Amino acid sequence: MSQTKPRRPEHNAGAFLSPVGTIPAPMSTLSDEYRDEPAEPRDSDRVPEPEPPGLVRRIIERLEHHPERGH
Repeated sequence: MSQTKPRRPEHNAGAFLSPVGTIPAPMSTLSDEYRDEPAEPRDSDRVPEPEPPGLVRRIIERLEHHPERGH
């Protein structure tokens, strides 16, 4: 005769009613599955490097910091 493994108790067991009786169903809550850990960084979360200033911006910066204007 084969030996059957004893059933392990469920933390929170529910049941569904069927025409032949109740069918046990393991149930859990979100708190059973949730672990409060920092998320892994993704490539899409990375902040891109700023683009270098364009020609117009560089000209404006040079004019604003020109030594003859006293700035």
